[in-house]
Amino acid sequence: MKTEITRLIGSNRGNRRVWIEGKSLESLGWTKGVKYSRTTTGKGFVLSRDTEGKLRVAGGDNRPVLDLCGAYVGKALAGFEQVTVTITQTTITITGKSAAVLFPVILKALEVAA
Repeated sequence: MKTEITRLIGSNRGNRRVWIEGKSLESLGWTKGVKYSRTTTGKGFVLSRDTEGKLRVAGGDNRPVLDLCGAYVGKALAGFEQVTVTITQTTITITGKSAAVLFPVILKALEVAA
């Protein structure tokens, strides 16, 4: 089983930020305290469940949070404004979405708003 969601890339204190929380994580076992490791790819990151990992899922018991924020996010996701997040029980893949992919989504939103 997997879940795929789209998130905007935000910012915090001058750094780019990807924020993922809630049921999309919890439903696949990514709960508070789960350890993981992060690998940078050509267009984003892969978070892999890892009992020896130095990183942990934050948040509360009913609201897990992954907060990826720092210069490493800006470097890996340079040129992207959104990400596709694919969540499985063992990995979370975060991939930048190019503007060309977003154009039809923006057009559709404008049609709905009109």
